[in-house]
Amino acid sequence: MSLVQAILIAIIAGVSRCEGDWLGECKLREPIVTGFLVGLVLGDVKTGLIIGAELQLMWMGAVGIGPVAQLDIGIGGTIGTAVAITTGTGAETAILFGVPVAVIMQFLNTLLMSAYSGVMLSADKKIDALDFRGIRWCHYFCGICTFLAYTIPTFIVMFFGNELIEGIVNNMPDWINTGLGGVAALLPCLGFALLLNIIMEKRLIPYFILGFIPAAYVGFDLTMVAIAAIAVAVAWIIFMLRSNEGTAKVAANTAADDEWED
Repeated sequence: MSLVQAILIAIIAGVSRCEGDWLGECKLREPIVTGFLVGLVLGDVKTGLIIGAELQLMWMGAVGIGPVAQLDIGIGGTIGTAVAITTGTGAETAILFGVPVAVIMQFLNTLLMSAYSGVMLSADKKIDALDFRGIRWCHYFCGICTFLAYTIPTFIVMFFGNELIEGIVNNMPDWINTGLGGVAALLPCLGFALLLNIIMEKRLIPYFILGFIPAAYVGFDLTMVAIAAIAVAVAWIIFMLRSNEGTAKVAANTAADDEWED
């Protein structure tokens, strides 16, 4: 990997962390976006998109709830995709390097947020003194420190650790590669399960079935299982609609009786 490529990948990692802070919610941290950008830098956009999409399926349910720190999928996807492309391997290698990096950077981000509490005390004093320039510098200081905390380690890993990474990948036993391949196949299912655990409601299940069947059988003939699933989903929707109509009629009759009594 050249010096320029390592610098650009480090910048991608740093910018992915700036999302939610300076850049707002623009989805730059998503693996499919960082995968495209890394592929563009390394001259293999197709592979970058494929690996990014596979990592996206794995991490699509990784959502931070409340004050709980979430996995840092931005830098995890960036480094994972870069390693997979430079070593000529697939998603299993991206997972091997991307997941530990995402966990480690999650803890680093927690430490940074704790360290910034001192800066916030200084910002409070500047607010009381109406020192708007000082307040802006507190904001810029925290943002620049966070950006450097992500870009510098990424650059070191990508530029100076490239040979070490290739040695690790090339010398891994076959049973590890086989296991990682199995993990790469199962983790997207886990990502979907985590996402459904957050958003799924009973009234959405039939629509999920109707959307899943075409996606699962594109290019294949429908089996009896698929046809039965579609029938169950349609029957479920009809049942819900009729149940809602009955509830609406009861509510209307109750309202009419109340008006008559008045």
